[in-house]
Amino acid sequence: MGTVKEATLQTELVAIRRHLHQNPEVGMNLSATKEFVWNQLITYGYQPKACGKMGITCTIGQGEQVFLLRADMDALPLAEDTDLAYRSTNGAMHACGHDLHTTMLLGAAKILKEREANLTGTVKFLFQPGEEILQGAKDCLADGLLENPKVDAGAMIHVFPFRNQPKKRIFIAPAGTFMASADWFEIKVEGIGSHGSMPEVSIDPINVAAKIYDALQTLSAREISSAERFVLTIGEFVGGTPGSSNVIPNSAYMKGTLRTLKEPIRQKIKSRMVEISEAIAQAFGAKVTVDFTNGCCSNEIDESVTKTVKTGIVKKFPDNLAPDTLVLPPLMGSEDFGEISHQIPTTTILVTAADTELMLHNPKIVLDEEILEFRANVYVEAALAYLGQE
Repeated sequence: MGTVKEATLQTELVAIRRHLHQNPEVGMNLSATKEFVWNQLITYGYQPKACGKMGITCTIGQGEQVFLLRADMDALPLAEDTDLAYRSTNGAMHACGHDLHTTMLLGAAKILKEREANLTGTVKFLFQPGEEILQGAKDCLADGLLENPKVDAGAMIHVFPFRNQPKKRIFIAPAGTFMASADWFEIKVEGIGSHGSMPEVSIDPINVAAKIYDALQTLSAREISSAERFVLTIGEFVGGTPGSSNVIPNSAYMKGTLRTLKEPIRQKIKSRMVEISEAIAQAFGAKVTVDFTNGCCSNEIDESVTKTVKTGIVKKFPDNLAPDTLVLPPLMGSEDFGEISHQIPTTTILVTAADTELMLHNPKIVLDEEILEFRANVYVEAALAYLGQE
């Protein structure tokens, strides 16, 4: 696949972004995206390496200090509903800005390559798959992301829409827990089906599942202190066959997410979810399985790294700082960069990218390309600040 060359960095980045936006891929299946990014890095003079199933890493500079910059590459299984000339038509959409993230990290790689001779430390780039399904960071970590060279600290940047906020505003997360952990789960109840007129010979899985659903809601009311924030949501509840109102089915299931801010609370709730489900199922003679399918840790912000990075960014972009009240953490949304934040000290930066009431993951969201070169430089300055360079 060819690479993109244009007269100016901003023009070049717009072309890259539009290509990525028009050709989104989902989860860990990013073969075309990986090939495109890989070839672009080669064009810039890098020697990319595979990291896990679909990740890409490369480094620049030399020296003992190593700073990681990460961008996610995957899209959402969402049909785009915009009027963009370069909109996606394949049933997937970059509705979370990952196309911008990837583009801007490529821009940062090009900028740093031009300044390579002056680097006194090392910058390691990660182009990561599978953020939306909470698998990519774990996969890259398992393949030695933080080794060869050993990474000391890192940063992620995320674009965000904010109503009544100018674009190119920078928000640097404060120290502590910034985003919640996330666990996706499925609870499947196995009963015994029968004719609707003879419930006495059945074990009704819908009845059992409904009681489990109700009991799980009492965790926040009766078992976990009101001082501990968490969210347990059932987003899918399925039992029976459409059109078969006189049939008691053999099984029913529900799917949902659990979001917590503290690891001990996370583990306690997960344990209680299993215990409650099994106890209720046993009481009614049914069988139940509780599977936690995907998950990630909370996103933790290191005070020292954040202070260092913020000092450099404030110096470089004094007129682009967002109000400290723009975001009031902790956020109950999740980011699988949290897995990395539990291994090395990290910081997280948000950059405003649209003045709209629409949120990310909306099929109508349009994020502004105007920020591409700017945010590529934010990546650069975050790394240089940590490495102690102007």
